[in-house]
Amino acid sequence: MQVKEIAVDQRRREQEVYKDIIEAGMKALKDKDEYAGIWDTLSGREQQVTALTCLGYRTYEIADMLGISYDTVRTHSKHIYAKFGLNRKELRLALKNWDFQEWLESRQI
Repeated sequence: MQVKEIAVDQRRREQEVYKDIIEAGMKALKDKDEYAGIWDTLSGREQQVTALTCLGYRTYEIADMLGISYDTVRTHSKHIYAKFGLNRKELRLALKNWDFQEWLESRQI
């Protein structure tokens, strides 16, 4: 859809739509940098749990894959969500473009 069509559909001026697009893009870039910085603060195990969570694995599956208890995965998850300031669904959406499969394979998980 073109900007002009969006403006017409939303009954807004094109310049307002352009402004919103630019602001959304800038926010996405800022968030990407912020999330990368947070990722670097995670422990190795927290990175593993984050990657597996973002790949869609459930808590009990992650526990089995990593050979740790369900409760340990839950504890790591709580720390991860707190560090990112996101819940599970938001975390998966925020990091959806990260290539966790390749990252996990390089660590033989």
